[in-house]
Amino acid sequence: MAPGPEREKLVSAFNVDICKHDIWTLKPGCWLNDEIINFYGELIRKRYLDQPDKYPKVWVFNTFFYGRLQQGYSNVRRWTKKANDIFTYDYVIVPVHLGNHWVCAVMNIKDKRIEYMDSLLGRNPQCQKLLLDYLKQECLDKRKQELDTSDWTMYTPKPTPNQENSFDCGVFTCMFMEFRSRGQDLTFSQSDMPYLRQRICLEILETKLL
Repeated sequence: MAPGPEREKLVSAFNVDICKHDIWTLKPGCWLNDEIINFYGELIRKRYLDQPDKYPKVWVFNTFFYGRLQQGYSNVRRWTKKANDIFTYDYVIVPVHLGNHWVCAVMNIKDKRIEYMDSLLGRNPQCQKLLLDYLKQECLDKRKQELDTSDWTMYTPKPTPNQENSFDCGVFTCMFMEFRSRGQDLTFSQSDMPYLRQRICLEILETKLL
């Protein structure tokens, strides 16, 4: 990346501006920020919208959704206005920021399970329960009926790719989002991170997943 004002706008799409300082977070050893992860989530959604016959139907919440949900359902009640009925989707993806660590959760409508992926191999049953409770409230609010969750399960892929440093969690989270949006197993590892940082950078600058 050539030197220049760090606030210089490089890409603008999906109501998100990507500036130089955002792209710099994709340099080796850096933590990804909200803008990069949110933009990447929009690219995942755009791919489905462009080729709905090829990819599962997917919705991706932004990185602020989970924090607002923790404050109560009323704070996110209107967040599915553009999605219409999320229960018609295969996967509803939620990137989660745990203060200093990125993880990914998926409300897998298709298989009736709440998935949780953490590159540090942590577990978070509270997160999974909160998302299942969200689905119950969303169903009651939008469909005016109770959601039967008796056959829903909590799921963590095994094995889950794990990071071997303190800074790649955002890249792992982007890959969790991308692989699960296609319903694919998680076939990447720490050794892929340098390449994946470069690929994410290119995809963002070209506004298209490779």
